[in-house]
Amino acid sequence: MTSMPSEKQNVVIQVVDKLKGFSIAPDVCETTTHVLSGKPLRTLNVLLGIARGCWVLSYDWVLWSLELGHWISEEPFELSHHFPAAPLCRSECHLSAGPYRGTLFADQPAMFVSPASSPPVAKLCELVHLCGGRVSQVPRQASIVIGPYSGKKKATVKYLSEKWVL
Repeated sequence: MTSMPSEKQNVVIQVVDKLKGFSIAPDVCETTTHVLSGKPLRTLNVLLGIARGCWVLSYDWVLWSLELGHWISEEPFELSHHFPAAPLCRSECHLSAGPYRGTLFADQPAMFVSPASSPPVAKLCELVHLCGGRVSQVPRQASIVIGPYSGKKKATVKYLSEKWVL
């Protein structure tokens, strides 16, 4: 769940308990299948969900499922108008023979993500990897540096904010 007030989160928890078949996780991970968004905002969880080929759905999917007494088709509630990459990535993920990796960063050179980054470095690195990018553990081996960097800057390296990834 993302961009959702606690009252709505509590409703989701109750509906999941009632209808069964799903569990709620605090973060998007390799077992996540659905991301519920209270508002169509580009949050880290939405982007990780898209990169993992998850359904990105409105809160209304939960309400209509409760009303009908079972989990209903996701398609009418997919936030594809706000996140057009979501159905494409989901389709590619399901057609993938092995572990799915997107291609958004596939043509980019190695990136170094600053330890001082916000969102946390581990989450940004995860997103870069899921989108086909390569992450370097040291800045001197990267052509792109993401986030705050206080070292000596080289003219051949691009220094970008975390928003470039997001």
